[in-house]
Amino acid sequence: MPFKDILKDLSMSAGAAGAIIIDHDGEVVASWASSPEVNIDLIGIHHEIILDIARDAAASLDLSGVKRLAITTDKARLAISTIKEGYCLVICLGRERPIGKALYESEKAIERIEEEMG
Repeated sequence: MPFKDILKDLSMSAGAAGAIIIDHDGEVVASWASSPEVNIDLIGIHHEIILDIARDAAASLDLSGVKRLAITTDKARLAISTIKEGYCLVICLGRERPIGKALYESEKAIERIEEEMG
């Protein structure tokens, strides 16, 4: 199944505005947004940097690898999850949406994404 279809399924099941897969260089692999007003590519690229900072902080403290981050702002919620080989998944939700469900649905989507990656 193409990545875009997986991202659409994820977004629909989590009630998200969109989702994006980013590679280790910060390049967009695939993205899906519920409407053209959602600039998921820009959202995803900037938040992948936050994941890198969290990874560096965890490594400096000899903690195991960072798997997921949840961010809540005044207007939105973001779930950022790691995928194998340095890739990451970012899902953008409305502030009223449950972040736990987004993280759970992201975990299921990552299994499908990694299967597709080979």
